[in-house]
Formats: sequence, structure tokens, C-alpha cells
Amino acid sequence: MNKYRIEAPVRAFTGESVGVHFAKGTGFVDDSSKEGRAAVEYFRRHGYGVFPADQETEETTEVASPADAMTNLGHGSAPSVGYGLGVQDGPPPTGNGEEFDPSKHNQDDVLTYLDRTDDGAERQRVIDAEASGKKRKAILARGEQKQEDNQ
Repeated sequence: MNKYRIEAPVRAFTGESVGVHFAKGTGFVDDSSKEGRAAVEYFRRHGYGVFPADQETEETTEVASPADAMTNLGHGSAPSVGYGLGVQDGPPPTGNGEEFDPSKHNQDDVLTYLDRTDDGAERQRVIDAEASGKKRKAILARGEQKQEDNQ
């Protein structure tokens, strides 16, 4: 039996998806049952972060309040839109004095940059560059989420 830590594309998601409970974007599942194996494969196919889990991490996970829950009404119990690959720590990626170019970075780096950029014009410039370039769904969805948050 292997235990896995699953990172939802929306880090604030609290709820259930494919029979796995998520708290603040993190859920745990093991592959000892048919359902568990199916869940792990579902999460891999749909771009969730799937990592080997250690017992200590699972035991210390906090459960967020129901007010923090986010669901994607268009896709059943799955978390909100996006296909990101987990949470990345560390400073946002930068381009050595140049403008940040999303096409030169992986999806996680771009999402981290967007999350940590307070400048709305810069955020929109990066989203527009992504829309005219690689068109990665999770990045474009992050731009849509920010627009909805501002309304």
C-alpha cells in the first residue's frame, strides 16, 4: 500500500472530490483499494499534484471552515477550474531584469508569479501573454478567477 498527498489546482479548495477529502487544497489517499487506485489515476489524468505522502504530514493537516470551501459547479465535486500541479514554495520566478515571460517558465512558476504579483496591470500583461502564447488552461483560469474576485 502506498499513500499519496494530492494537491488540488485551487489551493483553497476544501471539500470532497472522487471520494477524497481535501482541506485547504490538500487531500490524502492510499492505493490499497480499487477506489483508491482509481482516485490516484483520476488525479494524475486531471493534472493534480500527486506526491508520496508521509504519516506526519497527514496527521498535521488542518481542516478549513466550510466558508473556505470552493467547488466548481460545472464539474460535479471537483475543485474549481484549473490543471495546476500543486503548490510551489520559494520566491516568484523573475527574468534577470527583463519582463516576466510566461512562455519561458513552467506552469507552476507562472501560477506562483501571478499569486505573488500585487500589480494588477502586470498580472493582466502575463495573462494576455499566456493567452496569445501557450494558452495553458490553469494560467488562463487564474486570470478569470482574479477578475471574478475583483467584481
